[in-house]
Amino acid sequence: MIIKAMVRLSVFCSLFVLLVSSAFAMPSSSGKGYRVAMEADDVVSRVLFDSLADEFNLAIEYVYYPSFNDILTAVELGESDFAANVTYTDQRAHRFDFSSPTNIEYTYLYSFSNHTLDSIDTVGIPKGTIYGDVIREHYPAIKQVEYLGHEHARQLLNDGVVDGVVDAINQLKPMLMAGLDAQLLNHQISIKPVSLIAPKNKHPEKLQQFEKYIHSAPVQKLLRETIRNYQFEIRQTALREMVVKSGIDREKPLRMKIENAAHFASYQDNGTVTGITPDVLYSACHILMLKCQLLSHAEESWEEMYGDFQSQDIEILSPLAKSESRKQFAHFSDPYVISYGVMIKREGYKENVYSNVSELIIERIGVQKDDFYHELLGQMLPQKELYTYSNAKQQVAALMNREVDYIAMSRASYHQVLRDARTLLPLVEDELIGEIYSSELAIGFSKSELGEALVPLFNRAIKIMDLEKIISRHDMQPDWKATLQTEQRFARRSIALFVLVLMVAFIFVIYLHHQSNTDNLTKLRNRRALQRRFRQGISANQTFIYLDVNKFKPINDTFGHEVGDQVLKDIAKKIQQYWKGQSYRIGGDEFVLVGAVSSVELSYALINLQKMQFTSLDNTIQLDVSLAFGVSKPRAETMSLEDVMHEADLSMYSNKRKIAQNEVQLNRAVSLETRLAN
Repeated sequence: MIIKAMVRLSVFCSLFVLLVSSAFAMPSSSGKGYRVAMEADDVVSRVLFDSLADEFNLAIEYVYYPSFNDILTAVELGESDFAANVTYTDQRAHRFDFSSPTNIEYTYLYSFSNHTLDSIDTVGIPKGTIYGDVIREHYPAIKQVEYLGHEHARQLLNDGVVDGVVDAINQLKPMLMAGLDAQLLNHQISIKPVSLIAPKNKHPEKLQQFEKYIHSAPVQKLLRETIRNYQFEIRQTALREMVVKSGIDREKPLRMKIENAAHFASYQDNGTVTGITPDVLYSACHILMLKCQLLSHAEESWEEMYGDFQSQDIEILSPLAKSESRKQFAHFSDPYVISYGVMIKREGYKENVYSNVSELIIERIGVQKDDFYHELLGQMLPQKELYTYSNAKQQVAALMNREVDYIAMSRASYHQVLRDARTLLPLVEDELIGEIYSSELAIGFSKSELGEALVPLFNRAIKIMDLEKIISRHDMQPDWKATLQTEQRFARRSIALFVLVLMVAFIFVIYLHHQSNTDNLTKLRNRRALQRRFRQGISANQTFIYLDVNKFKPINDTFGHEVGDQVLKDIAKKIQQYWKGQSYRIGGDEFVLVGAVSSVELSYALINLQKMQFTSLDNTIQLDVSLAFGVSKPRAETMSLEDVMHEADLSMYSNKRKIAQNEVQLNRAVSLETRLAN
């Protein structure tokens, strides 16, 4: 009965949306206006049709529907002209005209427990889609339950009727914000590519024209980058909401220590630390908006760090190898990298004698006190006395001085020792013994309520990082002997003092020039730089954009100029992220963008710069900030800077009037909906 009622409600909502859309639709000019049916938060449809609108000078009206089935009905009835993200089937081909495939359908399994299709018994499938057939083909044992719209899907999850629900990327935002996990399914099941559709025999020429442009490299690249950024930002926003709901005191710093261990972490002379571990930790802290305070230093031994961790004087210790014995002191995150342990000896020492660590009963072995290999070799060589040292340098010195015959360390640490040495060390890995262990390195959290609460948050943060990129940036394992010899030869070459003086003078001149042409607050170029750069005018092929912040004065008046300055800084960062040309802050809340960009690149920038969510540095203020823009597109000939600015200014005020008109229409629609409901 509940499902039947929901179906009736969905149909009513669909008809109501169609009624309101028809009543308030803006008439299109020159027959170039089209309606596009879509669900809310369908970023793929937005990117595709915004690009088409810009390229072909079309007026696109987006009409929102509560479910995918309602979208198909609207297009079939001619209430909408197009829809995107529809999989071709023979049955649908009788109802619609299809373009050739335009893009993949980003599809997810949403659940409360980070399920995969391998770990569930019952799954929810959106009604009217082909997901049911695809999953039945690969996972015939999974029971399927159909649903209508994401509200119905969440009800099935909350009631425990299903273990997870399958849906497209347009449901990513509401599902993540509701506290669910999302697992991408495109690599697990064969999800067919999707196409544009139109009512049968209504727009066949347009479909061909649209698909050709969508297949172009700029549009495909724009779609990929937009989806990647969209997924990251949505997941980050959802994670930050989880942090807030967790009750964790975000003002209290999380005390952490990082072991100085090869490419995992390396302390610099200025006190900073670089490597895989700090990149992962600081990235996670930023994603979660948590304050993380590094308390360790380069000379601190692992024994001291581990002691502080056991006594809960710190909350985080990493890298920490997972082991059963350590679970009494630590909660572990998911592993973010794998370390391989090896046995190191002097060159020429007992060649091809041992093939297993357990055979080293008569050898003297050096380990770092209380580290993972100390624990491991203690188990593999019971009752054997191990020589302990505070760090890798002491281990290597003991091996070189013949105090021990073997030392145990990670292969990465061994490579780092060789790279840091000023001479070629006569040390080798005992290749006959080979790798003694591979350990998963994770973030260790103190055995406390706070530590337990941090684990799932950091796990989710780690999942949205590009771990492969982080690891490849630091995990360099070249031919260390050749590298070291090259570095030594280079070090012996003298550098001419005259060249050095010229370089210093040149850098100083560049610095002075940069300071005089840079806005001190945002670090963008300033008005002086704009006038100097374009004193001969704006060339014909360049696009000029004039931006200002809507209702910026109330932000300053309500929250103070410090918050206003933070807003301007965030806008500048957004501009640098999404605009490929030159950018200027010319005063107050006004910005100017200039560049020779394609229509796709222009559309991409404007989509991402129109709105932003601002969070103050102390996390106490959150604002939705919007920007007004005026565009002067490429022209027939070079125009003066003043004339182009005037043209962009007129365009901006035209856009502001359209926005005001849309707000009036929206208010009318809401008023009508209220009257109908009453």
